[in-house]
Amino acid sequence: MIKREKYISELLLYKNKPFIKVLTGLRRVGKSVLLDMYVDQLVNSGINKENVLKINFELPEFFNIIDYNNLTDYVINWTKNKEGSLYLILDEIGRVENWEKAVNAFHTMSIFDIYITGSNADLLSSDLSTYLAGRYVEIPVYPLSYKEFTKLYPNSKFNDYIIFGGMPSISALELDYKLSMNVLRDAFRSAVFQDIVTRHRIRNAFVLEKLILYVFQNTGKTFSALSISKYFKSQNIKVSVDTVLNYLDIIEDSFLIYRVRRNDIIGKSILKTEEKYFVADHGMREAIIGGNQQSIELILENIVYTELLRRGYTVYIGKVKEFEVDFIAKKENLQEYYQVCYLLESKKVREREFGVYNLIPDNFPKYVISMDTINFSSNGTIHKNIVDFLEESN
Repeated sequence: MIKREKYISELLLYKNKPFIKVLTGLRRVGKSVLLDMYVDQLVNSGINKENVLKINFELPEFFNIIDYNNLTDYVINWTKNKEGSLYLILDEIGRVENWEKAVNAFHTMSIFDIYITGSNADLLSSDLSTYLAGRYVEIPVYPLSYKEFTKLYPNSKFNDYIIFGGMPSISALELDYKLSMNVLRDAFRSAVFQDIVTRHRIRNAFVLEKLILYVFQNTGKTFSALSISKYFKSQNIKVSVDTVLNYLDIIEDSFLIYRVRRNDIIGKSILKTEEKYFVADHGMREAIIGGNQQSIELILENIVYTELLRRGYTVYIGKVKEFEVDFIAKKENLQEYYQVCYLLESKKVREREFGVYNLIPDNFPKYVISMDTINFSSNGTIHKNIVDFLEESN
């Protein structure tokens, strides 16, 4: 497995800071392996290995730690005769009953630098403010970026990334299509049934799965809960708008999908209708729906969206008059605009992709991303080949 430099660097930025570091993300995205890498980094930087305690609650030697009292006793006993900074790394913490009582107590003691992960069935992003109010920083972990993908598979092509996506769990399969898709389908089923159906006690799993398949099929397309409800009705499946909204929230909480809201560029307001949804890993979409190559424009848009998230942007869909900008990416005082298409194959397509920027009066950077190798930059709008964009050092 390659070293995931971006996340190691981010963890090091928060090292010894008075926050509980919480790694979140899609099931099997590599959070546990990342923590192992971080432990190695700490030890290699001169931290005494005896001062680092990593507990993976899925390993047999820790099965006896079943509640916060057991965990507290174990950790306090470990601290005896220890000097200097102590690093506490708790993997799959949700397996411990009332774990937050112990973790909050450790944080209050101010002698630990604390890092935790949890399966989405036990610890969701939305739970953190309840469990760790004001005491944590969340570090989202995404599937492999294209740069990471090419390091892991040095002889791969961009088309391989389009098909296989970035889940580290298939790395040992050397891009064998059949085996990789089987593993990705298993990861999908685990996320659906453990993180969603079981955790939320979903009664109508049939409707839930149909909804997930609908979102996967229509990734990157604009739709509303009402339009989905009407679609189901046309299939003789009765589902209320409220149920659709509730299920979409739950699916998003499991990190299977991302919701992207619309931003009125001129009016500076967030619009709550006609949102878009993207899949966390497009390789999983290939495994469940198939046809990533046939839906290339949607997949390219999904890839760019996820890359912007990795780079720390908050991302919206842009609306200007009756036109749409694929993405508005915001970070601190920076704002950028992105149009994504497959090929700028004709003057009409170029006028469509570049022309919308003529309606935006600000001077923030504006980009068009495509698979073209010819540079079509014009009138201040920057055109980039998607591979070049993904290989940038951000």
